[in-house]
Amino acid sequence: MKKLFNFSLIIVTATLLMTACGGSGKSRSLIESVSSFLNGNETIIGFGSARMNDILEKTGYQQEAKIKAFLNEPLGQLKGSVNLDAPVYFAIEGPIVDGNPTATYLFIEVKSADSLKANLTKNGFEVKKGGDFEYAGEGDMNIAFDEGIAIVLIKPNVSDAKTALTEVRKKTQGDVSTGYIADILSKKEDIVYGASLANLYGTSNTDLEDLSADKQKELRAMLQNSYIESGLKFENGAIVLETKNHFSEALKSKLFLNKDSGAKILSNLGNGKPRVGISLNIDTKKLQEFLDEYAPNALQDLSDDIGGPFAMAMMVANNDISKLIDGRIGALVLGDAAQVVEGMTPDFNFYVGLSGQGKNFGQTIKDAISSDFQVVNLTDSGIAGFSSSAYAGKGITLPEGAENFGKDAFNMFIDLSDVNLDEFQLEGGAKMVELVKYISVYYNNEGGKLIIKAKDGKENALKQLFNKALKAFEDEIAI
Repeated sequence: MKKLFNFSLIIVTATLLMTACGGSGKSRSLIESVSSFLNGNETIIGFGSARMNDILEKTGYQQEAKIKAFLNEPLGQLKGSVNLDAPVYFAIEGPIVDGNPTATYLFIEVKSADSLKANLTKNGFEVKKGGDFEYAGEGDMNIAFDEGIAIVLIKPNVSDAKTALTEVRKKTQGDVSTGYIADILSKKEDIVYGASLANLYGTSNTDLEDLSADKQKELRAMLQNSYIESGLKFENGAIVLETKNHFSEALKSKLFLNKDSGAKILSNLGNGKPRVGISLNIDTKKLQEFLDEYAPNALQDLSDDIGGPFAMAMMVANNDISKLIDGRIGALVLGDAAQVVEGMTPDFNFYVGLSGQGKNFGQTIKDAISSDFQVVNLTDSGIAGFSSSAYAGKGITLPEGAENFGKDAFNMFIDLSDVNLDEFQLEGGAKMVELVKYISVYYNNEGGKLIIKAKDGKENALKQLFNKALKAFEDEIAI
């Protein structure tokens, strides 16, 4: 039973990580407690919420008798003790070491402290008194709770759980956060995540520490009150991840991402209907200025790693990328998807915009690829290559989901609408791709969006994934 109860807590934790106190908690709401914990807490690099019950309902697990029977007991215990209809909030403490956060905190609204205590005790936990709260723990996980809030602390090597949990609870009783933190906490997507750029920088150990003291001070000031907000939604026929950049004016002024409402790069990418595409629109002059200020060795290191013609061109350009390329780059994959199954290389078109001293660099590229590309066009403004002359004309027909290709700083799409994925003989988790109609991504200075569109546009995408995964698991067991 202890393992079963542990599993129910793992469900909560795993869903959050994907994707990841003085007085009594009943004196204020859950969101106020979390908001207070985050206020002025410079070690928290990320925070957010997950609507656990909504997510579970969208899987449609109740329609699967075996899964419903398996989850009924642990979920029943949880729902009798805590309010899973309310968001479960979380916070992640930096720095990240070997891919793991220093600590993870979960904040859950309590329905009945007596019920939670009984369930913990029933499942083998020793519940202890901590003053005005009770607590229990095992391994890296400790939980403190009262009649209002349960706080789960996941952190290795906690020698004094009572003291650690007391300190966490104290932080939930101060002044609440305002501004972007409050806004992000109030969002209602299935999973919400906010990243603090100031705290990420403050807790990280990177080459930025090699900057002068003045530059580090300038960078810290620029990152203050700057956040990236992300919201994940499981919709009928689609999974949507949307990000919004909440940056300081100083940081905005340094950004080097461009837009092109006319998508001019398309006129340089040939003809045909592509299956995969990727494009960049970068202000290379501003990029160079940014690197000169905050990463002066980055391009030299890149040149050393790549070597060859690129290193030579960068040396001639005095390590100034803006003298070689103008920031417009695009590539398309065209032709029959069956080519991949049959071991053939699909057709490929590309374009790189050149500037200033870039034509000599372009000539070097042309010389290197001419044997593999049937057509290579080099001008003062760019180089374009076409693996097949059949796609070297004019007139790209973009597939559904790629309507904005080439218009943002970064665009990407993958069109699987008419691909027979059975021919690929996918196995395990890779079979989830069979559900996908297309994938579309864009990103610019304001933020971006990832859309995974399902071929079935009526049923919730999470339910489709759940059913597909369940079928794959059943097939594997049957083998």
